[in-house]
Order: sequence, then C-alpha cells, then structure tokens
Amino acid sequence: MTTAPAVATGSGMGRVAKASEDYVREIVAAKKKLGGQSLSKTAKQQKLASILADRTGGIHKLGASMIGPIQLKLRYQGLVRNVLLEDALTPGVPVEYDVLDDLGQAYMLHSNEGEVKITPFEGKRVIVQLFRIASFPKIKKEDLYRLRVNIVEYTQDETKQAIMRQEDSRLITLLEAAITQYSPQDPYGNSHVVSAPGGYLSANVLYDAVSVTDMLELEAKRLLFNPFDYRDLYRWDINTTGWAFKDRVVAGERIVQFGEFQIGKSIIIPPKTTYLAPEPKFLGVLPVMYSLDVEENPQVEQFHKGWVMDELIGMAILNPRGLVKITKP
Repeated sequence: MTTAPAVATGSGMGRVAKASEDYVREIVAAKKKLGGQSLSKTAKQQKLASILADRTGGIHKLGASMIGPIQLKLRYQGLVRNVLLEDALTPGVPVEYDVLDDLGQAYMLHSNEGEVKITPFEGKRVIVQLFRIASFPKIKKEDLYRLRVNIVEYTQDETKQAIMRQEDSRLITLLEAAITQYSPQDPYGNSHVVSAPGGYLSANVLYDAVSVTDMLELEAKRLLFNPFDYRDLYRWDINTTGWAFKDRVVAGERIVQFGEFQIGKSIIIPPKTTYLAPEPKFLGVLPVMYSLDVEENPQVEQFHKGWVMDELIGMAILNPRGLVKITKP
C-alpha cells in the first residue's frame, strides 16, 4: 500500500504529483473504454466546444491564472547612458582620461616684425573615482508558494529601476556642479543659466539657450525634461510647430525629437528645470568596472529569499562648455 505525499494546506499545490507511468496507464485505460478507437474529427470538435463552454473551469480557469497583477506604474527608463559616454574598464588599469582644453589662438604680426608668437598646448589627465550603487531586496519564502505571479522577477526588475534612478540622481548633481563652475568662465560672458519668462517653456527660450553653446562651437543635441515641463511642448501653437507636428501628436505619437534636439525626460530632474547637453562624446564619460551584478543573499533563519544587486561605476563631466540650464520661475 502506497501513501500519497503530504501537501501543505494553502500552498497552491493542492494536487498530488504523478509519475509518468501513471499517466500512461490512464491513457491506455481510456483507449480500452473506447474500444481502441480514437475520436473522430467531429467528436474532437464537440469535445473542444464543451471545454470552451465551461465558464467555471477548464481553459477559462487556465486563462484567468495567466492574468498578471495590476501594474502600479510605467517602467523607469534611465538617462545617464544617453548623456555620458559609457566606457567598459579593464581590471587593473587606472581610471584616467586625457583632456585637451587649450583653444587655438592666432596673431596678426607686422610684415617686417621678427617676433614669433608661440601658442603652447598642454594636456592634463583626469582621475575618475569609482563608486558603488547597491540594493538588497528580499521576499518572504511563503510568497513563492502563495502568489501566482513571479514575485522574484518583479522584485529584481523593480530593484534595477531603483538603481537606474540613483544613477540619474548622481548625473543631475554633476550637471548642476559643472554648470555652476563653468558659467562665470564663459569667454563671451554668456550665462549658462537661461530663464524662461512667464513660467512657460517656449521655442524662443530653447533657441536662446542653444545659442550659448553655438558661440562655443558646440551643438546641443539633448533636451532633458522633468515630465511636468515636458508637457509644455504639447501646448505650442501651430505657428511654432506646424500642422505635421500637431497631426502626429493628435494621432498619439510621443514627442521624442524637436528640431535638432533629442528629448529625454525623468522624474529625477527637478521641476521647472530643463538641461541642454551635447552628444556624449563632447560631454563626459561613464566608466564601468562591472555592470549590474546579482548574487544570492538568502536569510534562511528568517525564511527570506534575498539578493545583493550592485554595480561599480564612475561619472565625470570633462567638457562643461556645452551644458545649459533653463529655469522657470
């Protein structure tokens, strides 16, 4: 006499596991009941129809079990790798970058003047310090049995998004520091902080801001918005955007580019603040010693499943000339 294995109550595993031989015996017994005959095409259709008509079990119950939980929010999309130049580091090699920041100068000399003026060029090497971003998510062991959804995948994905938010927070701190330090040094006396009058971000304000970088022989290619300020683009009139632009917006397309600018948005960017930045190769670097690493970190005595998720990266703005900040009062 065999004893069925015990199954925990409420574990979601109410059925006893069967060996493959048991299924074979059941199939053979079912064929004997039919006298060794297989179902005809019509009989199969009738059988499928009866399964579909069952509103309490069968395929409808299977379909209901596949429906995931209600999503709380959109997935966070990181900015930093679209703003800085990612550089995968070689272990053991110092994290250093060469910067050539002397601009060429020319002199007008008199035809019979023997003096020769020389413009020296020098380079400097910048050492970038690495830092770690980490998180330690955990879930209860019983949730693995109680829930139908994949809580492990959900936990790890939410933690990855939290790490991306920390990356972007560090990026905004660097942008603010770079603009504050460089703005007084602009050779043309232009401020790298532009104010939007009336608390409204217009196209004219963008053109005023980009002219600052134009004077420094750089092109601003990135517009970084807070979601609240991003919606100002949708309020522009036909005279600013043209009918084609408005038609695409009404048709449901998101505004991802305006003129020469690629648009990014993040809740990490402070409200009433917009940043203009050049292409990554003209701005700075994101050295990466190792990308996101996931290691098991269970707490058995507390019945928790856990992980250590971390990355070792650095950030540096090597050329702040192309940065401009637009503020709204």
